[in-house]
Amino acid sequence: MSQRVSAQVVVIASVLWEIVASPLLIETDAYRYATILLAAIALFFYYRSPAPPKTDWLGWLCLGWSGYALARFLVIYLASPDHQRGSSEWLYFFPVFFPILGVSLGLCFRHLRTMVAVFFTVAMIALVATAPYAAILSGTRGMPLIMHNSIHGAVACGMLLIGALFWLFHNLTSEDASSSIARLSKVVAPLVMAMSLVCIYGAQSKGVWLALLLTSPVVVFFLIGKLQKQFAVAAAFAVIIVAGGIYATRSHLYSVAGPTVSATAVIADGVQEGGSLGQLVVRAINSPNTPEAMRERLMLWANAWEVFQTAPIFGSGNEWLTKWHHTAYASVPFTLLHNGYLEILVRHGLFGVLVFAVMLGAFLTAVWRASRAGIVAPTVFSAYATLIFFFAMTLLSNSNNRLAIGEALALSASAFGFYCHMRLKQPERLEMTVG
Repeated sequence: MSQRVSAQVVVIASVLWEIVASPLLIETDAYRYATILLAAIALFFYYRSPAPPKTDWLGWLCLGWSGYALARFLVIYLASPDHQRGSSEWLYFFPVFFPILGVSLGLCFRHLRTMVAVFFTVAMIALVATAPYAAILSGTRGMPLIMHNSIHGAVACGMLLIGALFWLFHNLTSEDASSSIARLSKVVAPLVMAMSLVCIYGAQSKGVWLALLLTSPVVVFFLIGKLQKQFAVAAAFAVIIVAGGIYATRSHLYSVAGPTVSATAVIADGVQEGGSLGQLVVRAINSPNTPEAMRERLMLWANAWEVFQTAPIFGSGNEWLTKWHHTAYASVPFTLLHNGYLEILVRHGLFGVLVFAVMLGAFLTAVWRASRAGIVAPTVFSAYATLIFFFAMTLLSNSNNRLAIGEALALSASAFGFYCHMRLKQPERLEMTVG
């Protein structure tokens, strides 16, 4: 897609990508409209180009899946007497945007470093302005940023923490370590990281605490051996501070997470002793020692598993809610399953999980190969993989793929993966000049 792109188009595309990332700071639907505009702009330049990027197997997979998901939805909707709509089924049509968003990223890719700096600067201001200071001091749950609830805010802060960490590391170790953006990162990134930790603590989201704990080895894996001696000292100092904070607040942490940990340990011990997981879950649901939030999740997961078993290969499509009303715990007052993997399984079964796994594997491979080829820095792949891993861990206890944060991550991560994929396959077709 070698052609000239006006400076105004680059600015517009850059601003729209900032809006796509905005659900990490404010939970609105603005990112959806930004996505549609980015796709429209990219399509305009795509069809004007004398040599547009060719659609290969990955692009056809995304387009084919979207067509399949839409056709299946319409068939079930039209065939069912009460026109089953399901819930949030349109999320599974999103892959239709993945290829063209990769093209749209090419419009402003050369300015990505500036865009990241602007985003984290705004994030720093947002964290400082919205941190729930009073709630943290009183030991109650607080909601950081502008979100619908504290769990959403905690997930966002976890992603900001990881992103700021790798942004800082990249700027400290790159050849442009003395640039204005690198100097800015030395001020902004540590404050974003510190405020994110404070807000995660205040949000009291046990799922995010667990996800961060599970992600810590991944961070160590990517950073160990790459830290220069002076940075290693700083990293060790940061670890000591975090460990000290955990120790100092251990009683409060246990009061929040202790009952859930104990109830989970009972189930785990029962499984180790050869007990039936299904029976152990029922026993936990009926136990007065199980925290209410955990009890509700167990009921949701039991219902979801019951629905999944009726159609394990291809799922129940948008009629899963009809089956839901006949499950053992249909009276539970939610249909948000609080587990992202079950959300996919009940709708599209093992086939759907396989297709999304292939897409994700292809994106990760493309970004990794791009980092090896010098298209992006190795730190970029580290940040990309770690953010995806963290988010995947949060899906164990919450349906974050149905939140604005999850949708925005899916759109931006797939666009980045597609851009790297196309750069590796067809670099001459993605050349753009500003003029």
